[in-house]
Amino acid sequence: MRSLYLLSSDEVRVSFCGVVVAEDGAHVFLPRNAELPEKGSRTGYRVASSLMKAIRRYSEDRSSKQHALDEGDGSIGSRRLGLISDLLEDYCNNGLYSRRLSERVMNTGKPDWRRTISRQVPFPGKGGPVYLDVHGTRRRYVSDCEIARIHAAVIRELDSAYGWMVTGSETSIALDILNVPRPKGKVAAQLRAIDSELVSVFSERDIRLLKLLGEYLRCEHGREASSAVIGMRHFHGMWEHMLDKSLLWNFPVNKLLSVPAYRFDDGSIKVAASKGQRTDTVLRLPDSNSFAVVDAKYYGAQGLGSAPGWPDLVKQFFYAKALQVYCPEALVSNAFVFPGKGPLKSAHMLNRSTKQTEDTSYPPIKCLYLDPTDLVEHYISGKKLHIFSKELFVDSEYST
Repeated sequence: MRSLYLLSSDEVRVSFCGVVVAEDGAHVFLPRNAELPEKGSRTGYRVASSLMKAIRRYSEDRSSKQHALDEGDGSIGSRRLGLISDLLEDYCNNGLYSRRLSERVMNTGKPDWRRTISRQVPFPGKGGPVYLDVHGTRRRYVSDCEIARIHAAVIRELDSAYGWMVTGSETSIALDILNVPRPKGKVAAQLRAIDSELVSVFSERDIRLLKLLGEYLRCEHGREASSAVIGMRHFHGMWEHMLDKSLLWNFPVNKLLSVPAYRFDDGSIKVAASKGQRTDTVLRLPDSNSFAVVDAKYYGAQGLGSAPGWPDLVKQFFYAKALQVYCPEALVSNAFVFPGKGPLKSAHMLNRSTKQTEDTSYPPIKCLYLDPTDLVEHYISGKKLHIFSKELFVDSEYST
């Protein structure tokens, strides 16, 4: 881990989530507090595949916006993950590359009347000239070509290391192409063959596949035969993003909240919009003034040592107040969401003298736990966390 810069010399706790492919196989690191399936089990392959699909979707979600991935996430190999997944999925859906050939035939296929008229002697008939032999063309698909060999070699290589990411099992997808001969020449020659083939193809699938093969070979060319790493150095950003996408009744409130402003010595007031309030996730029940301020915390949350600190509490208290300024009738619920399972139920402010909680001045913050595997499955499928979303609200008709 240290040699791959996934763990600094003074760190003892791993924050990385993703896969490290080494000579002895693939090592998958699941999110914090996730239940570890039995090694080599069907569940293990499925959970590992789902995590990598979630990482891929997260990378695509973030890159689709105008800004890049959060620097704090430490995304590693996101482009390579997309490339590998695209190549494997294309093969599963379409099979091995085949070249479309057009050959001349006689009395079969699509008639070629121009060639028939110029080369055959017609016989007179009642309705006009009759040709006893008709030239034609027939198209057939041939996989015995250099591009197919390159394609097969790439798929075999990817299948041995990453096939489980697409299939969610240990089943090989390359059994049908094990006997396809290896391509001729080295990578440079293979790239020339791909570039040459691109000039002569027109179908969208063929063009896309050839470009993917070319990009993959260029990426792998010169790469040292060492461990390959794909994942996130830090998972907190992805944890927040997945939860935000999977909850019901998301309410975009940031643009509605007050923004800080500064009065200058000339009497003018200037707004510092870039320094405005940015809540993680706010939910609003339909047709009501019930809000829930949700802070996804990728903390261990197994005791006081790994519980949210003072800055986290202050932020939640303040956002609840900000919502009540925006909507004076608002009924605001506050919640932390941690991965896995744990003992924390709620956070309060305690009066040192009376030893009583000051829930009136500081509304309690609910502490909820969510199985990371369950969240990943909802995220990649686009499903919503219906029951969990309801639990974030206190004393509402939607609460369970």
